[in-house]
Amino acid sequence: MVKQPIQWGGWVKTLALSTLSFLSVQVQAQDDSSFSLFDEPSAPLAEKVQYAFKTTKVVNLQSSELVDPGVFDFKMSHRFGAINGGATDFNREDAVNAFGFDIATIRFGGEYGVNENLMVGLGRYNVKSEKGADAYVKYRMMHQTTDNKKPFSILLLGAVDYRNTRYNRTIIGIAGPVTLPWGIPDKQRLNFVGQVIIGKKVNDDFSWILSPTIVHSGMNDMYQSSSESFVSTGTQKTQFALGMGFRNKLSARTSLNMEYIPILNGNGVFYNSFSVGLDVETGGHVFQFDFTNSVGLNESMFIARTADRWGTAGVRLGFNLHRVFTVVDPTHFQ
Repeated sequence: MVKQPIQWGGWVKTLALSTLSFLSVQVQAQDDSSFSLFDEPSAPLAEKVQYAFKTTKVVNLQSSELVDPGVFDFKMSHRFGAINGGATDFNREDAVNAFGFDIATIRFGGEYGVNENLMVGLGRYNVKSEKGADAYVKYRMMHQTTDNKKPFSILLLGAVDYRNTRYNRTIIGIAGPVTLPWGIPDKQRLNFVGQVIIGKKVNDDFSWILSPTIVHSGMNDMYQSSSESFVSTGTQKTQFALGMGFRNKLSARTSLNMEYIPILNGNGVFYNSFSVGLDVETGGHVFQFDFTNSVGLNESMFIARTADRWGTAGVRLGFNLHRVFTVVDPTHFQ
């Protein structure tokens, strides 16, 4: 029998092709980031929690939100008079009250996002007989994340307001009564507020905040036009308060908000602020309709100088209007 020679070339070719196929499968398996021997689920990525509140305000209190970087948020706040004035009250200086609708308290202002974690604000207000300007800085120290490693958002608020009201007094001179300006030093016209805002978005529908606050007032007395004098309000110049607020989503564009701000070291002649609001989003606008016993429109006033009570119908209707404008291209901050 004649032996057939072995065809080494065919075997070598087959072995080489098999080796290349095996290596190709291994490389593809290594490149596939989803490949797992036990098919284990990948760890969720930590993302920052957004939209705990619709705006930077709950009702009066600052929320845990900031204006986006490069965006200017124009704000107009308005409060009517207390409804307990009735249709006509001739014992009041405004005479015809019409359940508060003849009285207007207003503030114009705006907020600007400096960067992702910093916002500044400025405003001008007219509250009854007092006029002034306010400014504040709001900084986010920690942002809540979806993996719950950062379960809260923590922000700091520093605010100051200056009352440039001209207070007058009447003295009896030789020629009769004379009205003179009542000189109030600038340092007594200043009020300062420091606040820590702790907020959490529990789920898509519910968010809350806690806001430990300190308010220092330049004056702890109050001007009364009827007696043309300053009288003690029974309050300390430095007061401590704890703001509490929440938002409950009603629909994609509406939510119910509520807040309560008890003073912890004595109110004097003033009361704790309590407010209920309804947020309505319409495109680039957010309308906030509210009922509150506070007439003041900045922290030093609505926290420490609320003069009406819900129990005596000292509640007033009000609203906040928010409109945002892009000043700097958002890609500049990316």
